Amino acid sequence: MKGQINVILALVLALIVALLAVANVEQVTIHYLVGETRLPLIIVILSSAVLGGLVVGMLGWVRLFSLRRQVKLLEREREEWMKNKAGNHDGESVSLEQEG
Repeated sequence: MKGQINVILALVLALIVALLAVANVEQVTIHYLVGETRLPLIIVILSSAVLGGLVVGMLGWVRLFSLRRQVKLLEREREEWMKNKAGNHDGESVSLEQEG
C-alpha cells in the first residue's frame, strides 16, 4: 500500500512539474563560472527536476545498501548468539544428568 501511495505522489509531482515547464517556454540565460548559455526555461525546469530525482534516488540507494549491510551483520550476530545459547543449554543438561 505504501508503494502505491509513493507512485501516485510521484506521478502527481511529475504532472505538476510538466505543467509548470510547459507554461514557461521563454528563453533564460544560465550563468556558469566560466561562461553563460541561453536555454528555454522548460529545459531548465525539466533538467533540474530530473537531476534532483537522480540525486534523491542515489541517496536512497546508499541508504538501502547501508541498511542491507547492517541486516547481514545483525543476522550473523544472531546466528552466533543462537549457537552459543544452544551450546550453553547442552552443557547444562549434561551436568544435570551427571549429578542426578
